[in-house]
Amino acid sequence: MSNEDLISSHDTWEMTVIPGGIIEWVDSQSSIFILEDPLIESNTILKSFRDHSLLADPLKIDTLNSNYTLIHKPLSYEYQPQIMGFNSAYGPLLQFLQTDAFLYEEKGNTCTTLFFESNANQLVGFCSTKCSSLKVKGRKIISLCPSIEVAALCIDDHYRYLGIGQAIFNHTIQKIFKIQTLVGVQLITLFALPEAVAFYQKFGFRKLGKGMKVLYTSVHECCVPMYFPLPHIPVKERYTAIVN
Repeated sequence: MSNEDLISSHDTWEMTVIPGGIIEWVDSQSSIFILEDPLIESNTILKSFRDHSLLADPLKIDTLNSNYTLIHKPLSYEYQPQIMGFNSAYGPLLQFLQTDAFLYEEKGNTCTTLFFESNANQLVGFCSTKCSSLKVKGRKIISLCPSIEVAALCIDDHYRYLGIGQAIFNHTIQKIFKIQTLVGVQLITLFALPEAVAFYQKFGFRKLGKGMKVLYTSVHECCVPMYFPLPHIPVKERYTAIVN
């Protein structure tokens, strides 16, 4: 099954997620239960993710009416005019980009990538990631499962429903897969608005199940916490990936 079979570039899914916290597992079950799901290893969604061409720069996106080419750049004061011209009806994400992103970056709280429409040098979207963890409470043992959180993801209102959000999310997941060859990480987590839950489920993300508890902040009150268990990488494959 190809990426096109899963989510076509013409689907009208869109996503908006916001800075998050720590997911806590308060049941007595072991973390092995969620991290070694037998369905994950053979998941066609997971296999489709392992397409490192999605890390290419520029990113080429075909839409019904035109082709878009995106380039990605790290957050920089050089792009302040484009950042201040970014449009989003969702106030918290707009405020994050225009007010908090630089402070968070300098403190090491998040890392933000900007995506521009290459022909117009127009900022069309951004994505921020951060380290997080899933806290697992057994009967007498507490363990932390390392994770990477998609802390903020937003598309300019003028560029929604063109497949751009899907392309940016695919790109971000590919970066996380590459990080997995260098740093121990077991999960991808995020906090989704209710209308974006179905989008993330198409990527294999799951809602928290019974016994899981999220440490919310006020900004998460309307959000749905979700997670994606990353597959195990055999040591031999990890070594090959690093040396290559």
